[in-house]
This record gives sequence, C-alpha cells and structure tokens, in this order.
Amino acid sequence: MKWRTITRAVTAGFMLTFAVYLALCLLVLVYGVGIVGPEIGSHSYTLYIALLGLLPLVTISGSLLYAWYLFLVGAIILSATWLVLKSHRQFFSEITMKGTARAHSPFFDMCALMFAVLFINTFIVIFITATGNTPISPVEDMEDWELLFILANASVWEEIIARVLLIGLPLIAVDLLQRRGLKPTHKYVLGGDIPIEWAQATLVVISATVFGFAHFEGWGSWKVFPAGVAGVAFGYMFLKHGLASAIILHFSFDYLSMPLAIFDGSLSLQLMVALGVILWLGLGLGFTVYFTIRIAEFITKKRYLDEAAPTLSGTPPSRPPFAGQAYAQPPGYAQWHPTAGVGQGFFVCPTCGSGEARWHDGGLRCLRCGRQF
Repeated sequence: MKWRTITRAVTAGFMLTFAVYLALCLLVLVYGVGIVGPEIGSHSYTLYIALLGLLPLVTISGSLLYAWYLFLVGAIILSATWLVLKSHRQFFSEITMKGTARAHSPFFDMCALMFAVLFINTFIVIFITATGNTPISPVEDMEDWELLFILANASVWEEIIARVLLIGLPLIAVDLLQRRGLKPTHKYVLGGDIPIEWAQATLVVISATVFGFAHFEGWGSWKVFPAGVAGVAFGYMFLKHGLASAIILHFSFDYLSMPLAIFDGSLSLQLMVALGVILWLGLGLGFTVYFTIRIAEFITKKRYLDEAAPTLSGTPPSRPPFAGQAYAQPPGYAQWHPTAGVGQGFFVCPTCGSGEARWHDGGLRCLRCGRQF
C-alpha cells in the first residue's frame, strides 16, 4: 500500500478532532445570538471595503444591524452545512484509504490550510515575543458580545469583499480576454471548480496582499504577513471549492478561541483545546512544508511529490476526435498515468502538461491545475 495513501488516511483521522471542535464553535455561534441580541441594537457598525485602503461603505445600526448579524450567523451555518454535504463521501474515502492523490475533499483541504495558517501565525507570534516585542490586538479588550459579532462579520463580509470582489469578478475580464466564454454568473460569485492558472494565481496574490495590508490599521505591521498568508489560503479555497468553504476556513481561524472566551473557567475545555492545538500545530508544520512544495511545483511546472506510477490494466482508449485536447479514460480508473505518451491515447493536460486526472461530474479534471475537460 502506498505511503501517501496511509499518511492521508491517518491525517484525515486526526482531522476528525478538528471537526468536533468546529462543531463546538458553531454551537457557540448559535448560542451567542442570545448574548449579542440584547446589546447590538443600541450600537452602530460601519462596513468597509478594502482596495488601496479601508474605505467606509455604509454604517448600519439598530434593528438593521441586528438583522445583518442574523444574516451572518445564517450564512456561516449554511456554509458549514454545504461543507458537510460536499465533503462527506470523499472524506470517507480518504479516511478509509480509498482517496485519490492530489484530489482532496473540501473539508480535508480546509483543515490542511487551517493547520498550516495556524502554525505560521503561531510561529510569527512566538518569534515577535522572543525578540522582546508584544503583538498588539484590537480585539483583546472587547466584550464577548462584540467579539461574537466582529468575528462573525469578518468571516463573511471579508470573504465577500476580498475574494468575490477581488478574485471572482475580475475573472470575468480574464475569461473574456482569454476568449473562454463567460461561466454562469454565479460561478464568479460563489467560486468553486475554477482552474488555477497564472491569471487566477495572480488575483489570489493581489487579493491576499490587499487583505494583509487591510489588517495594518488596528493590528500593526506584524499582522500584515500572516494575514496575507491566510488570504492566500482563503483565495485557494474560493477558487477550488467555493465561497462557502472560504467562509468556514475564515470562521474556523477567527472563532478558534471563542469557546474558551464564552465558557471561561472550564478546565476540561481548556485541556481539550490545548491538546488539540498541539496536534494541529504539528500537522500544520507538515502541511506548511507540503504547500510550499506544491507552490514550487506550480511555479516550476515540475512534480516533486509523485510516487512511481502504477501499472494499469486494460486497453487504452482511442484518440478522441478533437486532437490536441485531453484524452478521455474509461470510467473506473481513478488516474491515468502517461506511461506511453500522447500518441498512445493517454491523458495529457493541454494547459499544464500534467499526466494525471480524475473523473469528476462526467468529465476529466487535471490533478495539477484543476481544469475540467
């Protein structure tokens, strides 16, 4: 059995611990409605958009602000429900050692990125503290009700303005310039199943840079880089799995400490979180290395993580009538390795040259760039 298959299954098993904690964070979110409700009606809040700086968009207050908060809670719950429905079958395959290399469920990718971002942020905070400085936080002295609202708003609103506004909508112009034809409008808003090529990657970096510098005001310069790294992770999830997955990844990171704040004094919960964070940081180190290699693969167009290709039985499919495009494979094959070259009828992605693909929604999806054929 392949070492990668075993590693993926064991890692997926560890991810179940985060699934339990994420469920607890969602319970805190719902429980928090009773905490936020009596307070929020007497306050106002300004929504900003981030371009060259933070630009005020609209200020809402009273019952309208409470309605906005309920919308945020509903959006997060619906996003979590979508994540479960979209992931459960594929994640079950991953945890039972039946998953496909480089093709992960939304939940697996979300956890992997969550752990990597958590590790990078923790490392930066420890480094800054070790140098005699103290990272500042504008949320440190906030009341519980304000934290519950502010972090829920960040999880949804920041994903709308940073991912939809700075990645999804500009892709309309990219598709027009590349003469690919427009996707259904909702694809640019909701994301998901969007091939990651240089244009898409550039938009992710731009969005992450804007997102990082948007944290300068209030947090200080130390927050720019880790927030930018998180922005890359959110952008990746938006393109590959959709806006809902980016919202839940953002929520998972922002709400990580909220159960401890709401249930202050619970020693068992503190112990559980401490053990979980140690585990997630260990996994985060591994995933940080893994994603660094994957980024290097994207830049160099080389593969550094592949095992030897297995021998596939059966007769290769014939050349399709549209020469120069992807070569189809019969249903039942998880991957098609180019052991005999293009002329023999094996899959070769015309976008990135990869020789691996999997069947998805009745077609063939490249495992490197994600393009669907």
